[in-house]
Amino acid sequence: GCGETPHATLITQMLGRRLVIVNAKGCSIMWGGAKCWVPCTTDKNGRGAAWGNSLFEDNAEFGSGQFIAIMQQRLQLVHRMKVVVMNTAS
Repeated sequence: GCGETPHATLITQMLGRRLVIVNAKGCSIMWGGAKCWVPCTTDKNGRGAAWGNSLFEDNAEFGSGQFIAIMQQRLQLVHRMKVVVMNTAS
C-alpha cells in the first residue's frame, strides 16, 4: 500500500544490490514505478535493488520464478568453481 515507501527506502539502504523486489501492481506502483522518484536507494555507482512488476493474478509465480532463477545461478557458480578447483588441484 501507500505506507510502504519508508520501508522500501530502509530495506534498500540495508541490503542494496543483494535485494530483489517482486511487486504486484496496485497502490505501490504509484511510488515504486514512478520515473521521477523511487524510494530505493543506490550505491555510489548508481546500482541498487532489482525491481520487477507483475499482474495481481501471477505475482506468487513471478516471485517464485525470480527466486528459482537466482538459486539456479548460484548453484551453477558453485559447480563451475568446483570444476576449476578440481582441475587446478590435479
